[in-house]
Amino acid sequence: MTDGEDSGRVQPPAGQVQVPPPAWRGRTRTGLTRREAWYNGAMSTYAVLGALQREYVLPYEGQPMLDIPGGEALYAAVGVALWEQRPGLINRIPPTFPQAWLDELAARGWDVQGVRRLSERWEDRRICAPQARVTALAPLFARYGLTVPLSLLDYQPPPPGLDPKRRARPWTLRMTDLPGWLAEEARIAVFTPYDFLTHFLIPAEVRRRGARHVLLMAGSGYMHPAFRAEMPSLLLDITAFFLTATQARALFAGWTDDLRDIVQLLGQWGAHTVVIFEPEGAHVAAPREDRAWFVPFYPTRRRNPCGREAAFVGGFAVGYLQHYDPLRAALYGAVAASFVQETLGALQALDPLPELRTARFEQMASLVQRRA
Repeated sequence: MTDGEDSGRVQPPAGQVQVPPPAWRGRTRTGLTRREAWYNGAMSTYAVLGALQREYVLPYEGQPMLDIPGGEALYAAVGVALWEQRPGLINRIPPTFPQAWLDELAARGWDVQGVRRLSERWEDRRICAPQARVTALAPLFARYGLTVPLSLLDYQPPPPGLDPKRRARPWTLRMTDLPGWLAEEARIAVFTPYDFLTHFLIPAEVRRRGARHVLLMAGSGYMHPAFRAEMPSLLLDITAFFLTATQARALFAGWTDDLRDIVQLLGQWGAHTVVIFEPEGAHVAAPREDRAWFVPFYPTRRRNPCGREAAFVGGFAVGYLQHYDPLRAALYGAVAASFVQETLGALQALDPLPELRTARFEQMASLVQRRA
């Protein structure tokens, strides 16, 4: 435990003071020295990989938001940006994803040079609704007094089933998708839920190119006993692994459904920190250090059914690089998640007052529960 935890209170983040990494040689692609780029905010220290999508948000309360920027990678990047850090996106998008949305992100100072537009088409629309799986659109929209939008008439929901272990699909990230700035700028990489091949092959390459830390959010397409043999390789030296309790129990079906046992097994397979999400909050554990806590989600009404956990991971990335402590990182994540869950649409959560962030951090620190 750190001094802040021993006193029963985790200290809030310290202002806007940033300590630059150890002295670096060479220059970035902008021509600045790497130290100059750090101080001028021109470096994408945080690489965010995963899906960018066109989102249809059907909220717990309020009116839907239709065809807006979304996807788990965007929510994770928002979790980074909420702490006034600059995310760099690494994604594949089909021709249907609007260029104007990328331009808007670039205008915010985000690095979108790692977003690769392909000529191949795939379903990039996502229905964000309170129910886990959407099968029929008409009754879903009827609850809000709406008919199905014309832009969804040809919508194809994601097919059920497991990810292929050896076959790449159009959206699968390849080594050639990784941009040059990854090697010279990124210190941490956040992988949001994606297909098995991306998560199995790309994290090791990202580390080889210079990102010291990898955060991995589980993809439901491989959280199944059929993939247990591959999990030790997938989790090798992962800084933090994030999954839902449902995913955890699905992976270990037939072995155990005890989350404490699951945390220990995931730690043995290589994850330094394990975070398991439940509806009420996150179980955060450092299994090699025998430390564990429960960090509840912020007690505010939830409007957006999507993106809360991804924003948590983005905030966790910022907190981890600032403190190298999983509990403090989780509090950064919980604060980021709080802004996403009470707004509609990923970008609507941005730009809260710094005083509000600090107040929420302090409140969340007082709610942490130590677990044996």
